[in-house]
Amino acid sequence: MKLGKFLTKFIILLFIAITISCSGGSSTQSVEDVGDDTPGDNTGGDSGGIIPEPVASFTISSNGGEAPIDITFTSTSTGEVNSWFWNVDDDTDIESLYHSFTHSYENEGTYDVTLTVVGPGGQDVYTESDAISITEADTSTETGLLSKTMSYDDETREYLMYIPTRYDPNSSTPILFAFHGFGGYNQYFINTADFRALADQFNFIAVYPQGLVCGDGTTWNTNPPGGDNKCSQDDIGFFAALLSEISANYNIDSSKVFLTGYSNGADFSYSMACYQSSLVTAIAPVSGLMPMVDASSECQPSHATSVLISNGTNDGSRPYNGIDGYMMGVDQAVAYWSQYNNADGSPEVITEGNVERHLYANGDNDTEAILLKVVNGGHYWFDMTLGGLSFEQIIWQFFSNN
Repeated sequence: MKLGKFLTKFIILLFIAITISCSGGSSTQSVEDVGDDTPGDNTGGDSGGIIPEPVASFTISSNGGEAPIDITFTSTSTGEVNSWFWNVDDDTDIESLYHSFTHSYENEGTYDVTLTVVGPGGQDVYTESDAISITEADTSTETGLLSKTMSYDDETREYLMYIPTRYDPNSSTPILFAFHGFGGYNQYFINTADFRALADQFNFIAVYPQGLVCGDGTTWNTNPPGGDNKCSQDDIGFFAALLSEISANYNIDSSKVFLTGYSNGADFSYSMACYQSSLVTAIAPVSGLMPMVDASSECQPSHATSVLISNGTNDGSRPYNGIDGYMMGVDQAVAYWSQYNNADGSPEVITEGNVERHLYANGDNDTEAILLKVVNGGHYWFDMTLGGLSFEQIIWQFFSNN
């Protein structure tokens, strides 16, 4: 028993000794240092540096001009930038994938320019106030056929205007108005009474106004408002406003304002020589009649006025002898203007083919009254040649002499 207890104690003591021997000494752990990324700071994991915020700036190719104009904006921002947002016309921001951006300005105005740049370091905004100034295009240097509108008497009025190739805004330029007939449209009448080639050759502006629709067709009211007109529009006032509108934008020679027209447009040119005499230099009505029964009381021009009257003797729409109580006959109209101008009492008559040319010359201020009487002629814008000149050339030659 004693031997068993001794052996047991010995074994326990031996186990304790072995355990202590095995656990003796110190144990160390090697820890590798790693970067400490502090939340909220822009640092690099490897470098440990802070990424700076970008600074927005830009240059502009032009500070403005006449619309339309293209202007290029180039970012000169510093720092790392991934996106550029431009606001160049008070509209929404426009994102560009590139540092350079081009915008087309179409409208007059003064504009701020703002650039927002965004990068990994943050963002920055730079605004240049009143950076761009755009003015309305100067149409006075345009040439060729232009389609125009203007507002008059609560109506939108339309007109075509042909600017000659040699137009110079620094030199006063004659102007010719051509009025279409009843039911007509200026876009077609310009091809019938075509003065464009002559305008280029002799450097004058040609205008083709558009009448308003009245009843079953377009028309020109030949009497002042309140008179015996088909409709209520004030066409006499419109002519004055139109001439003023054009003169405000183009250099017009106010001493050379010429009117021609066909049928109802010819009637209207007569009226303008009476009611807007101070604005009119000379008229050339074609296949129309003077819309006054008693011209001596109804027509009071402010100056002697040259007239070139062209009518056919077989005109069914505007009878050569006039319309009783409404329009005077052709011979009566010629007599009125020759007498008003204090021209020769007897005309010089030259006949070429079926056309008789009656000239009443030597009027006040070198004015004249001329009748081109087309024997058996009808209701036309005439396609004739006299003395080697076309009908349009005859009309312009007459105007250019006055």
